[in-house]
Amino acid sequence: MTMPLVLAALDTTVQELRIEQHQRAFIQTLAHIVTALGAIPDAPGDFTTDDMARLVELAGETIEAIELRIDSGGDGEDVQQRLAGTVYEVGRRMETIDAWFRRRESA
Repeated sequence: MTMPLVLAALDTTVQELRIEQHQRAFIQTLAHIVTALGAIPDAPGDFTTDDMARLVELAGETIEAIELRIDSGGDGEDVQQRLAGTVYEVGRRMETIDAWFRRRESA
């Protein structure tokens, strides 16, 4: 899958996450996003500065959706803790992508 298609699919999934109300579906959608972020450095093809900027926006939207979910207080404490951990994981994966992108740009 080309990078524009990867980003388009990720964009759709992030938008789904933002409106998902059911806990199980929210967690499944979030897991899909985290997995997709982890696969970015392995994706074939070009990855432009614009792609990186859009990915940063999508990661920010993902974190915002998680934080809103936590703040709503509708989930149990254990779920809220796992969601908080996922905020960290999204940030960690974005740091990995950023480092990978910088190495690619400087090569």
